[in-house]
Amino acid sequence: AMSSSSSEDADADERVPYSRRPEWADVEPIPQPESANPVVLIDYADEYVDAVDVWRAVYRSRERSLRVLDLTRDVIGMNGGAYTVWHHRWELVLALGVDLAEELRYAGAMARANPKNYQVWNHMRLCSQAMKASGDDARATLAWELNETHTRIALMMDAKNIHAWTQRAWAVRTFGRWTDEMDFTERMIDDDVRNNSAWNQRFFCVVGGLGGFVTSTDGNGSGDGNAKSAPGDGGDVVVLASAELAFAKSQLDKSPHNESAWNYVRGILKRPNVGWGWRGEGEAIARKHLGDIFGDASRRRVGGTSSDDERGGESDGESRGEA
Repeated sequence: AMSSSSSEDADADERVPYSRRPEWADVEPIPQPESANPVVLIDYADEYVDAVDVWRAVYRSRERSLRVLDLTRDVIGMNGGAYTVWHHRWELVLALGVDLAEELRYAGAMARANPKNYQVWNHMRLCSQAMKASGDDARATLAWELNETHTRIALMMDAKNIHAWTQRAWAVRTFGRWTDEMDFTERMIDDDVRNNSAWNQRFFCVVGGLGGFVTSTDGNGSGDGNAKSAPGDGGDVVVLASAELAFAKSQLDKSPHNESAWNYVRGILKRPNVGWGWRGEGEAIARKHLGDIFGDASRRRVGGTSSDDERGGESDGESRGEA
C-alpha cells in the first residue's frame, strides 16, 4: 500500500498548475508584489502561489463565473484564513445565484477543518441570513438545522470553542430557538458540569429570549409574573427562578466547587425581577454545601479540644509552623 507521504507526493505530481491549464490560458497571473530587498520572504507552497496568482488576476478583472468560484474553493482549501478570498467567494455566490443551502453545507465542512477560523463562521452567518431573508419558511428552518448541526459537531470536537458558541447564540436568537437551546445546554452541562460556556448560553437563553426568570405565573409574584412568549418555539414559555435554582443546585451536588454553577445562582438572584428578596433560596443552597465544612469544624471542637486550646494553646512548635 502507498504510504501517506507517498500519496501526497503523487497528488502533488498529478496537480496541473493553473498557468498550464487550457481553460485558464486567457488569464495572465499576477504575482504577489514584493519589495526589491524583502526582510523575510514567506515560503509559500508552489501550488498555492500558482493558484493565488491566478486568483489575483480574476479578482482584479471582476470576472464572475463558476470557474472563479471553484478557484476560490481551491485557494481557501490551502489557506482557510484568506479573508479577501472568502469575501470574494460571497460576492460570487450572490452574483451566480449559488444554492445557499449547499454553500452553508460547504461552510460547515470547512468549519470542521478550521474550527477556530473567523472567516468560515462569518460565511456561515452570511448564508444563513440570506436564507432567512428569502421569506421561505422551509429554507429558514433548513438554515437553523444546518447551523445547529455544524455548531454541535464543532462543540463535540471542542466543547468550549468560543467561535461555535458565538455562532450558535446568533442562530438561536435569529431563528428563535430558545427552548430548544435550553435542552441543548442541559445536555452539555450534564456532560461537563464545569463547562462555563454552556452555563453562559443557558443564562443567555433565559434573559435574552425567554423573558427572564419569573418568580410567579399568577401575576402576583415579586417579578412581573407573566408567561413570556418564546418567538419561533410556539406557545408560552415560563422559566421559573425556582426551577433554575433547583437545576443549579442539582449540578452543585455533583461538583460543589464549580464556579460556573455558583455564578449562575448569583446571576439569577441579581436579576431585577427576582431580587435579593430571594436571597434565602441562595443561602439555603450555600448552607447545604458549607454544612460539611461547619460540621467538620464542630466535630473537631467536640473531639476534646479545650477552651484554652481554642484560644491558641498550640505547642510552641506548632505555632511557629515547625514539624
